[in-house]
Amino acid sequence: MNQRLTRQDMKRNELSTALGKGYDYAESHGKSILLAAGAVLALGVLAGLFYMYRESQAEKANTDLAHAIEVYQAPIDPAAPKPDDPVSPTFADVAARQTKAKALFQELHDEHGSTVAGDIAGVYLAQIAMAENQPDRARELWNDFLDEHGDHLLAGETRVNLFRLDRSQGKGQEVVQTLTAMLDEAEPPLPMDVILNELAATQEQLGKTQEAVQSYQRIVDEFPQSPYARDAREKITALDPSRAPDAAGMGGMGAIPGMTGF
Repeated sequence: MNQRLTRQDMKRNELSTALGKGYDYAESHGKSILLAAGAVLALGVLAGLFYMYRESQAEKANTDLAHAIEVYQAPIDPAAPKPDDPVSPTFADVAARQTKAKALFQELHDEHGSTVAGDIAGVYLAQIAMAENQPDRARELWNDFLDEHGDHLLAGETRVNLFRLDRSQGKGQEVVQTLTAMLDEAEPPLPMDVILNELAATQEQLGKTQEAVQSYQRIVDEFPQSPYARDAREKITALDPSRAPDAAGMGGMGAIPGMTGF
């Protein structure tokens, strides 16, 4: 009989030995293995339940946010106010509407602060704080939102609100420095025409007329389709009448032959 072991025989022996050892270990440690498996299963169940809870909370927060925004934008109807109408609320005056909306946003912000909807409620609370002459509270809420959601759709508007708040509090020079630096960034946090518009407005407030005109001119030249372009042209004319465009400068839009004016 050939006593030599082939490579396949050696591998089969190794596999048998390993399986045997595994069986012996499982037999001697059966209780521990079952406990470990149970623990893993329990953790999986808890993770699933937590995920389901978070999803349900987020869904409720979104529903509450939609209702709060509806109240915030509700019509004013002094003759027949319906502040508790769940579908189409109306209010006797702006103060009553704001009071109701504030309560809804505050409740959402307090109870669902870990959700996006809860943080968006904070943005609306900041707007209300500004209306109530509480700029420091507004700044706190806006900064909190940016810390958590710097890339959110509302982040741009929030940054602009902070720039305008800084201007109103005499921090125009700091705003100019920040906006000027943004112009050189490869991926600025705001569209370029927005940055230029805020920069020009700040320069204008600081009395830097020529710098403001240059910034407004960049909007007109580089972003002619911008929603700020028309106002920029008007600002240029008001700040520097020598730059007032004539008919040719406005694109040659003179009277069409055969047509009379109104």
